[in-house]
Amino acid sequence: MTEKPQSLSDFSVRNAGQRRRGAAARRAAGGFVHTKRKAQRLRSRTDPLFTPATGEPSMDPSRCNQGDEGRKLKLKDCPSPVDDMGLKALLDQHSEQMRRMQSQIDGLVAINSTLQARLDGQAGSQAREVDELRVKCNVLESRCSSLERSIQVLKKDVNWKYSAPDIPRSHWIDQGHDREYADNMKGCLRRIKGHVERIRNGENIYCTCLDYDGELTILHDDALLPHFKELADAIQLSNGIRRINIDNLELRPSALGILFPAMEGKVKRIDMRCIRFPGPDVVECYEIIATSIKRNHALNSLTWIGNQIPSDDQADLLMESLIENRVIKDIRLLNCFDQSNANGCRALAALMTSGRPLRELDFRDNGLLGVDDAAAALATNPQLKELWINDNEINDRDAELIAQALKQNTNLHTLYLNHNRITPAGFEKIRSTIYDPSSLNTMESCNHTCYVDCVGGNVYNMTPRQRRNQKLYKLLSTRHLEGSNARHLNAELGEEKYTIKLVPKVLHCIKHYSSDQTADSSTPLSITFELMKSWMMPELFEHH
Repeated sequence: MTEKPQSLSDFSVRNAGQRRRGAAARRAAGGFVHTKRKAQRLRSRTDPLFTPATGEPSMDPSRCNQGDEGRKLKLKDCPSPVDDMGLKALLDQHSEQMRRMQSQIDGLVAINSTLQARLDGQAGSQAREVDELRVKCNVLESRCSSLERSIQVLKKDVNWKYSAPDIPRSHWIDQGHDREYADNMKGCLRRIKGHVERIRNGENIYCTCLDYDGELTILHDDALLPHFKELADAIQLSNGIRRINIDNLELRPSALGILFPAMEGKVKRIDMRCIRFPGPDVVECYEIIATSIKRNHALNSLTWIGNQIPSDDQADLLMESLIENRVIKDIRLLNCFDQSNANGCRALAALMTSGRPLRELDFRDNGLLGVDDAAAALATNPQLKELWINDNEINDRDAELIAQALKQNTNLHTLYLNHNRITPAGFEKIRSTIYDPSSLNTMESCNHTCYVDCVGGNVYNMTPRQRRNQKLYKLLSTRHLEGSNARHLNAELGEEKYTIKLVPKVLHCIKHYSSDQTADSSTPLSITFELMKSWMMPELFEHH
C-alpha cells in the first residue's frame, strides 16, 4: 500500500509543532540549568572546596588553603561573642554593675540598721512611757477604789461610835476554848477598839492590835468580823498607816476580804508572821492577798515570816504581785519555802530577774540549796542593793557560782552568807573575787562594791573607791615587808625604758592610796624609799 504524499501545508504544521515542542524542552532544560548554576554559585560562595565545573568538592590544596584563608578573613571581619577582648570588657562591665549594686545594698543595709536602731530606741522609750502610764493608771484606780470605800464609810458613819458588839466570855467557852483563851480574847478586843479610836483621831500609828506574838494563837471566829470591819473602816478613813503587824492569827477569806482592801493606798509596811490559812481556803486567801498587794501603791515593804507557802502556784501568785507593784523596795520572805512544795530558789531568781529596782531581798531560813538560777541572775547585775541568803543550805559549789557572779556585779552592796554549809574553801573562792593579791591588775579588777560577811577584803561602810585604794595599798605594804615591791613592779610593768614614765604615777598612787590605809599598814614613806632605792635606778639616772 502506497503512502499518500503529504501536502506542503501538512508539513509546515508538523514542523511548527516540533519547533514548539523543542522550544518547550529547551525552556525546561534552560530552567534546570539556570537553577543548577544558581545552586552552584551559592555553594561556591560558602564552600571554598567546591568546583563549579564538576559539581564536586575540589581536592586542590591551593584551593583548600584559599578557602581556609577566606574563612579566616570572614570570621575575622565578623564580630564574635567569644572574642577575648570583648568578653573581658563584658565581664568588667558586669563586675562594675555588681560592685555598684553591692554598694547600694550595703548602703540600704546601713540605712535599715540605722532606722531599726532608731525604731528600737523609740519602741523602748514608748514601752517605758507605757509602763509609767500603766503604773500611774493603777495608782489612780487604786485611789479611786479607796475613795469610793471612804465615801461609803462616811455615809454610814456621820455620827460614828464603835458599834461592834461585845463578845461575852461565855461565847469562847461555848466554842470549846478554855478560860485562858477566853481571858486572852477579852484583851484582844480591847486592843482593837483602842487602835480604832486612835486611828479615827488622826494618829499615824504602828497598828499592832492584831499582833499576838508570844500569846495564844487567835483562831477564826465569825464573831470577830464586826471588829475587823471597825478596824478596816478606820484605816480606810485615815491619812495613812506607817505599819501594820499581823502575827499568830488564823485568817480566812471572810476576814482577809475585810482587812486587805482597806489597806490599799493606806498602809506603807505590812508585816505578817505565823499566819494560818485553812487548807480548803488557802488558794482564795492567796488570791485576796496577792490582788491587794498588787493594788497597794503605798506599800514599800512586805515582811512574810513563818507563813508556809503551800505550792509553787501560790508562790508564783505572790511573786507576780510583788514584781508588778514597783513601789515595793524591801521584800522579806523568811522560813516560808520548804523546797519540796514551793521552791525558794525559783522564787528568788524570779524576783532578781524581774528588772525592777529593789533595795533588799531577804530569803533567810528557807532551805536554799543549788542556787544556780539565783547566781546566774546575780551575774546579770540586777538593781539590788542587799541580799540576805544566810541560814540556808548553801554549799561550796553554790559559793563558787556566787563568786563568779560577783565578778560581773557592780550593784550589790551587801551579801550575807553566814550560817550556811560553806567551808573555808568555799569562802576562799568568794574572798579571791574581792581580794586577789596576785598582781596589781588582778587587784584592780576585783569586786570593790560588795561587802560579804564572813569574808574579808571589803570593809563595811566604805565607798568602792576607798576599798580599792585600801586594798592596793595593803598589797604594796605586804610586798614592802618582803622587800619585793621593785621586783613585782618590774615584772608587772616591764623593764623597758619607756616604763620609767610610770614612776611618778606609781609614787603618786602610793601617797593617794595611803589616805585609806589600815592601822597596821606600812607608812607611805617607807614604801617610797624602798622603790627609790631598788626599782630601776639606772634608768632613773639616765632619764634625768
